[in-house]
Amino acid sequence: MIPKTDQALEKAYAFCMRQNTFIRIDKQSYVDYRDEALADLASAKKEEDVRWAIVKAYQALFHQCTAVLVKNLGVYSKDHGCLITALLKHALIQKETLEKVHSLFDHKKTLFEEIDRIRLSRNKALYFPKTQSKLGKEETSKIIEEVRALLMILGEQL
Repeated sequence: MIPKTDQALEKAYAFCMRQNTFIRIDKQSYVDYRDEALADLASAKKEEDVRWAIVKAYQALFHQCTAVLVKNLGVYSKDHGCLITALLKHALIQKETLEKVHSLFDHKKTLFEEIDRIRLSRNKALYFPKTQSKLGKEETSKIIEEVRALLMILGEQL
């Protein structure tokens, strides 16, 4: 869940710190995460199984967000929620990027809401396969295209 207030953000970040979620690495490693994001997206596009296509697409988005975190702070997060928390806490996504994402999609979600929405699709694919398989190729293609657009926009910060 995305922290909605400054107090909630501080509490979530403190939890991540207590859990030793952030691991120090060389800031230049962001290139590896960026490259992995692009490889995962390419793999998602080729995937025939809609469930795994969604999983791979989300993984691409996670890697691209990790690239931003690594480049700026020299840490990666072992936890998906803590990754988002760190991006928010340290305001690592430029205002222009956030505005682009907000205007990109019809549903007018913030970047973080969009990431969370795609994460939930991934969770359904992993943990509720019958539910996710009902979405079919068209919905999966839409998710992959949204992830592609997000990778391009986030990539402008790298």
